[in-house]
Amino acid sequence: MSKCPYCDNEIHLHDFFYITTKETKKGKTKQRIEGFKGEEIEQSLPGFGKQVSRNWACPSCNKTLSITEFAYKWD
Repeated sequence: MSKCPYCDNEIHLHDFFYITTKETKKGKTKQRIEGFKGEEIEQSLPGFGKQVSRNWACPSCNKTLSITEFAYKWD
């Protein structure tokens, strides 16, 4: 697993996303990523919709690991 460069704690996927677990009719369990736990910043761009950036921070020391610009939300 990956570790935070500042505090050396392990970072898992469930630290950043809400994950729901469901059981199928056959008895298997499936996990689905529902939403982002961190801070999202929306910036309005004329003619393009909204650009969304995410702030990825370590859950234990709360230092910023990365800021990503990932998608446009169309109006």
